[in-house]
Formats: sequence, C-alpha cells, structure tokens
Amino acid sequence: MMKKRSSKEKFQLKKKMTDIKIRVFFTAVLVFAVIGILIPLRPSESALEKRTLEKFPSFTIASFLDGSFFSEISTWYADSFPFREKMLAANAGFENLYGIQEEQIVSAGNQEGDEIPEAYVEPSFEEEPPADAPEEADPDGTIYDEPEVSGDVYISGDTAFSIFYFNTEGANAYIQMIDNAQKKLDGIADVYTILVPTTIGINLSEEMQEQLNSANQKDAIDYIYSGINQINSKIKTVEIFDALKSHNSEYIYFRTDHHWTALGAYYAYVEFCDVKGIDATPVEEYETMEFTDFLGSFYSSSNQAASLRDNPDTVIAYIPKSTNNMVFCNTDGIEYEWNVIYDVSSWESSAKYSTFAAGDNYFGQIYNPTLSDGSACVVIKESFGNAFIPFLVDHYEYVYIVDYRYFHNYYLYDNSVCALVEDKGITDVIFINNVEAMDSKNKVSLMDALFADTEDSAAE
Repeated sequence: MMKKRSSKEKFQLKKKMTDIKIRVFFTAVLVFAVIGILIPLRPSESALEKRTLEKFPSFTIASFLDGSFFSEISTWYADSFPFREKMLAANAGFENLYGIQEEQIVSAGNQEGDEIPEAYVEPSFEEEPPADAPEEADPDGTIYDEPEVSGDVYISGDTAFSIFYFNTEGANAYIQMIDNAQKKLDGIADVYTILVPTTIGINLSEEMQEQLNSANQKDAIDYIYSGINQINSKIKTVEIFDALKSHNSEYIYFRTDHHWTALGAYYAYVEFCDVKGIDATPVEEYETMEFTDFLGSFYSSSNQAASLRDNPDTVIAYIPKSTNNMVFCNTDGIEYEWNVIYDVSSWESSAKYSTFAAGDNYFGQIYNPTLSDGSACVVIKESFGNAFIPFLVDHYEYVYIVDYRYFHNYYLYDNSVCALVEDKGITDVIFINNVEAMDSKNKVSLMDALFADTEDSAAE
C-alpha cells in the first residue's frame, strides 16, 4: 500500500521542482546569452530583409558619457543575433497557427501637410467590372476582395500590396528636376521619363484603394506628366499606366515582391518604342530563363505570411537577342564581367530578382556587337529599371546604367551624367522610376545632383 505524503513532504517536493525549473530557465538564458555574444556566428546581412545588419558600435568618450554607446550595443545585439531569421520564421509560424496578426495604423493617402493639387482629380469607382465590356477586350484581372493586413502590407488571397502615398512636394520636385536635366542636355540628347505604377494601382480595385487610403496612381502620374508638358514640351513622357492596366490579368507583377515582372517591363518597353519611333521586338522571339521559388520583399514585410510562402513567385527573364554580356561596377570600384540575364537558380529565394542587369549597382555598361552605329543611351533608374534594361540592349550599340541612389559615390565623370553623356556620345537619357520614388524630395534630389554643374559638385 502506497504511503501517503505529508503536507511537509509535498511542500518540499514542490519547492524542489520550482528550484529545478528556475535553474533550467536561467541555464537556457545563459546559453542564449553566450551564443549571442559569439561574434563569429553573427550574420552581417539579412537576405530576407535585403539589408545590412547593425554593426558593433565604435567606442568614443562622448558616446560613453551620454549613454548612446550602450544603447547602440543593445541594438547591435538584437539586430544581428545568431539564427535571428530562423527564429523570426518560427515566431511567424506560431502567430499564423493561432491566427495572431499585428495591427497596423495606415495614414491617409497624402502625407501630412500636403494639399491635393487641382489637377489631382478624384476617380469614380465601380464595384464590379463593366458588364458591357467588348468581348475582344483583355480579361479583367482586377482584385475586388478586401485585403487583410499582415505585417506592413495588405494581402488578398496570395497577392500582397503596399499603400501608395502621393506627395505634392515630391512630385513638383520631380517635374523641376527633369526640366533641369533636359535643359542641361538640350541639343545633345533626348530625355525620356517613364513613371511605373506599382501593383496596388494596377491590380487592386479603385474602391479598395480608396478604403485603404491609398492615393490614385493614375491621377498622380497624370499630375506629374501634365506639369512636365506645361513647362517643357521637349521632354518625352512615356505613358504606360493604361497599357499595364489592360494586361492586369497577366503575370505582370509579383505576388510576394514589390517589383513588376519582366513581362510588365516588356509592355512598358513597347510603349517606349512607340514614343521613340522604333519597332519593338515581339515577345515570343526572346529566349527565356526561369527561376522558381522566389519570395520577395512583401513576403519579408508580411511577417512571412503563410499565404505568400505557400505560393512563391517564378521569375521569368527575357534574354537579349544580340548579347547577354555586360560589365558593372560594385561598391569596391572594380568592374566585373557579368550577364544581362544572370543564372540565379542557386541563389537565396529572396534574391531571384537580381537576375536582371546585375541588380542595384553604381554603374553598368552593355556593348552590343551586332551594331556599329554609335547609338548609345543611359538609363537612370532604381530597381524597377533592372527588368526594363534587357529590352533596350538590341536597339543600341551601348547601354549605360546609372543607379541614382549610388552613383554619387562613383569615381568617374565627376559624378555627373552630363559628363558621361558628352564623353560617350549618348543620345537618349531614359529616366525610369516607380511612382513611390516621388514620395519625397530626398530621392528626387539625388537625381537632380547628377546634373549639377561640375564646379557645384566640387564645391559640395
């Protein structure tokens, strides 16, 4: 017969178990702390978030005395903790399992202090596609379901969206910037501008955009183009919104990433050719490369939502017919031989968009050996331009690539596109930016700096 424990024995057993739990807990904390301070294990970059992680801060007397040194150590410790991304993924999995979603606060479509310009007209909304649409029209791929918030984005089904904020000051700065660029290049080169809508403006219904307080991108682009045409008729504006909208049932934007696909960029290229007066290459004439299991920036900022993870994108790239060779200059200032369409099949799932034109680098150059007419263009771009560049290769003997976000650190041409244009005999200067590049004057000022006088640049 089992002996019954006394109250004293029960208390001692309970105390013993509590002591064991405390020791296990503090041992685990100690183990994680030791792992956390092992610098060799710490990552320096996040492939998932596409950024460089915090570095251990440099010691200074001032930062020690004001306490900022210890605050920066804390930030470094948390940001570059070993196995950080695996733990974030596990946490997201638990949250999705229990239906936990982080609430997000989304401000109105205009940033604080902005006024809607008179040319910025509110659109009319339709709850359903028009019933009397002609039968030969492209299918309507507009999404009418209300998206749900997930992390920093909205998701409808397997497609993510980010809110678009129209900024009047940034738009006006862009108008003035490109006017200044054309006047600096007047008589030397033609200036083209291509403003690219993002997926929310093309694929989500206007009614849903309004409910999410996302500004209307067609009206924003019309405002900028109208302003450009009013002050400078020599600038060639390339309208692509309607072309993309008419093809929105096709795979022209990624679902898990903020970029357009190469097919979306192709339709923009067709519109560019129309403005320039040249024939676009039929899309079926290109050879292609495909890279599966692409999980892009929206997947990262959605707290790795299961609906995106389970429906990864496929990157389809169109190889130029004339050449697939290029060179680019990386941050170390050395030129590397590369491919216009590079095989990224073995790269991280988050890096597959880098197949296009060597990704985001200071400077690139493509030589087309099938032409000898001296034709040359320079593309001034951010990452949306990468998928557009391959289509230009067959039309120019030389294609030069300038990423305005980094070119100010370059070591040639005095950081000046004007000097590059004159040195290389460039006749076409093509600005291609997504509409979110107009969200502040800061990004536009980087483009404007490319056309500053050499003397001004030296003084700065």
